[in-house]
Amino acid sequence: MKTKVEDFTPHDLSQLNLEPRGRVFPSPMLWKHHIFYQILPDRFSDGREAERPMFDYRHPEQYRTQDKRAWMSAGLRFTGGTLQGIRSKLDYLQGLGITGLWLNPAFKQRADLQTYHGYAIQNFLDIDPRFGTIQDLRDLIDDAHDRGMVVVLDVVIDHTGNNWFYGPDLTGITEESLPYRYEPPYSFAGWRSGTGECIPEIQSLEDGCWPKEFQSLDAYNRRGAIVNWSNPDPMDPNAEFRRGDFFDLKKLDGYHKATLEAIVRCYQYWIAVTDCDGFRIDAAKHIPKDICAQFSFAIARYAQSIGKENFLLVGEITDNLMSFNYLSLFGSVFDRALTAVLDINNSPNQMAGAARGTLNPMDFFQRFRTDSDLARYIQTGRLHVSILDDHDMSCKSHKQRFAAHNSTPHSYWQSAHAVGIQLLTPGIPCIYYGTEQAFDGNEGYHDYSIEPNRFGEDRYIREDMFGGPFGAFQTTGCHFFNPEHPTYLRIAAIARIRNGNNSIGRSLRMGICYPRETSFCGYPFQIPGAGELFGWSRILSYHEIVMVMNTHGLEPRGADVTVDGNLNPPGSKLRVLYRADWTDEQLKQPPTNEFIAVEQTAEGRAYVRLSLPPAGMVILG
Repeated sequence: MKTKVEDFTPHDLSQLNLEPRGRVFPSPMLWKHHIFYQILPDRFSDGREAERPMFDYRHPEQYRTQDKRAWMSAGLRFTGGTLQGIRSKLDYLQGLGITGLWLNPAFKQRADLQTYHGYAIQNFLDIDPRFGTIQDLRDLIDDAHDRGMVVVLDVVIDHTGNNWFYGPDLTGITEESLPYRYEPPYSFAGWRSGTGECIPEIQSLEDGCWPKEFQSLDAYNRRGAIVNWSNPDPMDPNAEFRRGDFFDLKKLDGYHKATLEAIVRCYQYWIAVTDCDGFRIDAAKHIPKDICAQFSFAIARYAQSIGKENFLLVGEITDNLMSFNYLSLFGSVFDRALTAVLDINNSPNQMAGAARGTLNPMDFFQRFRTDSDLARYIQTGRLHVSILDDHDMSCKSHKQRFAAHNSTPHSYWQSAHAVGIQLLTPGIPCIYYGTEQAFDGNEGYHDYSIEPNRFGEDRYIREDMFGGPFGAFQTTGCHFFNPEHPTYLRIAAIARIRNGNNSIGRSLRMGICYPRETSFCGYPFQIPGAGELFGWSRILSYHEIVMVMNTHGLEPRGADVTVDGNLNPPGSKLRVLYRADWTDEQLKQPPTNEFIAVEQTAEGRAYVRLSLPPAGMVILG
């Protein structure tokens, strides 16, 4: 069901209509029931893939660029993805098992700058024409809702784009950026015009920043760009990283009442117009906790007033202590700041290391204990969004996707099973676009003979998927929407089990997670180290689902894996729900007649005996 929205773009808060357009899609009761997929609108699809060949993963050299300089340069600018393109790929995403979209910002950027990522907003009340129109965004969300999918928008409340210049009081010339100073505020030189010049007055919608409320100098801190990104007290509201500009992106003053009200009203407007289901709050670490709380409270109450009673608010926080403090009451948006945080601190590296067999799996799985408040809240799965790869890779010393530098024979399985850990452990899983096609973007693609400096390295983890000029694997002109790819097929098979409306699916979404002791070669049962079979269970009431992964990418492994003897007594059988080495047809239509017998040691321990190929995985239930 489609909703027509107005063509008019408001210029100030007085013109905002906060009445919902058309239907209001209700909020999910539990967000952890969904599987999200993160999309950069510029890099995903332009809807014209039928005009281009599909990449052949068996012959990766076929469409490799002949002009490395042009390919590298393309990664630093807009390449052509659109909202209509995303809409055209909903079948592909639904086939993967996706039930929620996380869209990186599609709001209007500066016409004169190549901020393809969307985080440098010039007009908070419009969509960037390179991505499409407000109607395109509403149509996409309506189509998603028709399929039972939810949509979360990435929003920026910390800063605007590089929309004005600092004054000549320090250097004698106007500056796009200056180094941070605590006091006094730097002087203001003028607004940035639509073509990049410094002008004294805003003359068009392409100049400066919109709506008009962001044209007051009181809206900005004007302290220059952050130099010191850390602070002895990570909760200090006056820390430099909470007062300074994010590079050349101009810091908004959330303590200025009219500015905070404008931020809130802008995003309430987007809920009314688009019917979106949640916000991912960018750079939440850089926003004082009380400002986050005020914004979140105002958004949540507005959403409730129109019938979205469980509007999702997820904060981007890259510090464990900060995550704990921002959540505090874990989900009480009325008293605290955010309802959930992105799990992007250490866990992506730990998850990747567990899947590759390079780190002890318990480095990751120890989070699923029940001996602390934090661990118990993580066990609920309601409060953290599970991340393997994303568009920043902020926890990594170098920008690279999970699949980078992996030449093992079963690398595609390994990529699928790393996502499998996300899907089969507590949390709200979010898959980064291209992971299902084993994208291997990494800084190793940078050619220093072409560009001598390390600059814009995040481009290499933001590849084109649709056949644009910055294609994955150093390609141009071929697309990657292959539902027969080995990684896609295995993620889809695992997601299908998790999404099931039955005791198995509910156990995988809601059950308590227990790492399982194993025994091999006659050794005592214990939690295994890196490179061995690793098992864990999800238990919900009387149902146990068992996952076992071979974390060694080159050699088969076998072991006896502990199961709950009360739920699965010796002599009973567990059905094989998934096995990595099934054929493509079996992955699509799983057999129902494969079982593993439960055995018992002399001491009374129940276990299943398994042998898995390199990077193999099995799910039993």
